[in-house]
Amino acid sequence: MRKGLTLRPAEPEDAPQAAALFYSTGPAAFNLAFGSQDKAISIIRRLFAKPGNPMSFEHTTVAELKGQVIGILTVTDRTIKARTQPQMGAELLRICGPASLLFRLPIHLRLQRLTRLAQDGELCVEDIAVSPQVRGKGIGRLLMQEAEHLARRKSYTLISLYVLRDNLPAIDFYHRLGYVCDEEKTDCWLARRYGFRGFLRMVKPTEQVADKFQ
Repeated sequence: MRKGLTLRPAEPEDAPQAAALFYSTGPAAFNLAFGSQDKAISIIRRLFAKPGNPMSFEHTTVAELKGQVIGILTVTDRTIKARTQPQMGAELLRICGPASLLFRLPIHLRLQRLTRLAQDGELCVEDIAVSPQVRGKGIGRLLMQEAEHLARRKSYTLISLYVLRDNLPAIDFYHRLGYVCDEEKTDCWLARRYGFRGFLRMVKPTEQVADKFQ
């Protein structure tokens, strides 16, 4: 572990730093959903700081170095998603307003259909990101190990995640950690109209998680 690096549960006060990291996990998807980078980061920041939705600090671990949040890991499962999705819709309506949300509703629905609800016994890595300044130093691997250890402790049988199909460095990273592509998720309308290429769903059985990492 990097000297001075700590992993801790996220807090609402982490929202300004965490929001930019969240956005970096899928700019193309967030821009489609919310219209622009600035709008997306602002909305993510407000969602992160509020409990009861899938993007809340409640479900996030942060990597902190010298008082700065330089990495995030957000995990959910079927129960969490089922409990928090209605609140997510209510929060987006409050933040965006009915007119804006209705205008982008077809995009929201199509994006949501591309990332199916986790199954029983499945831990989903919703978001993982590391600041560009510290990438390549093992922090992403450390966060993924945190998710895998959680999956073992909580007796999940599968770990899953979605990654943008054109995010080749991330796909290679997950392959090196033992994740394999389980499914390709695309939407013809989003691809034709916006050039959005969709996601890969990647998975790793928890039985393949080592008791101790090398």
